[in-house]
Amino acid sequence: MILQDKVALVTGGTAGIGQAAAIAFGAAGAKVVFSGRRDAERETTSAMIGETGAECLFVRSDVSSEPEVKALIEKTIATYGRLDFAFNNAGFGTVPKPLHEQSVEDFDSMMATNLRGVFLCMKYEIQQMLTQGAGVEWH
Repeated sequence: MILQDKVALVTGGTAGIGQAAAIAFGAAGAKVVFSGRRDAERETTSAMIGETGAECLFVRSDVSSEPEVKALIEKTIATYGRLDFAFNNAGFGTVPKPLHEQSVEDFDSMMATNLRGVFLCMKYEIQQMLTQGAGVEWH
């Protein structure tokens, strides 16, 4: 297994591309930490990763919250001792409608997750990767 003894973190890992990435990391032999806000889907994703034979951990987190991102990285390190790969996938879009009908609140919420979330994840992931001397980020 090409990623045996490696640890991969996937945000937005309970559905879609994030779920597929988490399963792929598991199939390649990595221990998988996946996060998201969808508690209901975590069991399905966990079972799918488990079918690959990989060990996994779900950590509920909102990537727009700095304390939650920090706690996500801390839980990853406390559980597995390292972070080798990070796939910062969490994100969403608004309901398609003309721009002049979009609310500022919807825009702010989307930017907090899609942009601030990537910044916060990278901030803490990179700190860990620099401490351990290696790691890879994807966005």
